[in-house]
Amino acid sequence: MLLTKKHTILQLAEKYNCEIKGDKQTQISSFASLVKPTDESLVFINDKKMLELADNDNITCLLTTDELSKSINKSCLISTNPQLTFSRMLADNIKEKINFHTIKDTTKYKSIASTTLIADSADVSDDVVIGDNCIIYPNVTIYSNVKIDSNVIIHSGAVIGADGFGLVLNEEKLWEKIPQVGGVSIGDFVEIGANTTIDRGSIDMTRIEQNVKIDNLVHIAHNVQIGTNTAIAACVGIAGSTIIGKNCTIGGGSGINGHIIITDDVHIHGMTMVTKSLLKPGQYASGTTVEPVESWRRNQARFKSLDNTLKKFNRDIGEKND
Repeated sequence: MLLTKKHTILQLAEKYNCEIKGDKQTQISSFASLVKPTDESLVFINDKKMLELADNDNITCLLTTDELSKSINKSCLISTNPQLTFSRMLADNIKEKINFHTIKDTTKYKSIASTTLIADSADVSDDVVIGDNCIIYPNVTIYSNVKIDSNVIIHSGAVIGADGFGLVLNEEKLWEKIPQVGGVSIGDFVEIGANTTIDRGSIDMTRIEQNVKIDNLVHIAHNVQIGTNTAIAACVGIAGSTIIGKNCTIGGGSGINGHIIITDDVHIHGMTMVTKSLLKPGQYASGTTVEPVESWRRNQARFKSLDNTLKKFNRDIGEKND
């Protein structure tokens, strides 16, 4: 990433609270990856396994930890969290790319802040409330009765406020639709990935609290509540009326049953099936790891007979004890 002007590492150190090793007047003209550095570039490194890549002549300075800097013979900016510092440097030097799309005129909306950017192709209901500094990318659909606080990012194809999967069997045993008349509430600094869907509540609000981060292709059903600072990876499905606490992480491809409670500080590994409430903080996983198909088939066959085998074992033990 080429910068619009050069910076000395002294200027960067002062702005991002870093220590300096080497020449303070070393100049940086680009930010780059360690694998493909560009001319006069700053890269970050936080893994000693990558030190052999630091000798590239294009790298002028490395953003790293104090420990790793001792093994580097170049100018260094030293940070306690190099990746976080590098991320902030990038954020301060990019122009949000939604500006390359046609921007919707929001003056006709009564409750959308003037500082919010909405792509013209986004479909936003007239009664939607959106706070300051939000970014709504192309082809997002936001239904009626949705409230979005400030600094929210919603990526392309997301659907906010569609009706939930509410059905009941009627007298003829046919599915009949239950009206979904609630809404969606989204807190400050939430990010919602591409093609993610968040259904409105059946009567009350589906709630996404502040600083929740949601990846692409996630489905959040009606009346779900997600606590502050929880992160959800791609392809997760969360069934209706589930309550998820603060500071949780949910691995990609996980499925979460409805009408359960997941407490604060729960970390769910990828592809986990959560069928009951998790009331203690900690790490949770389910399923089996990958193995050759021949072995998997044998183990699956044995798994199906496990209950009968255990009952037979218990009978045999009982007979021996008689």
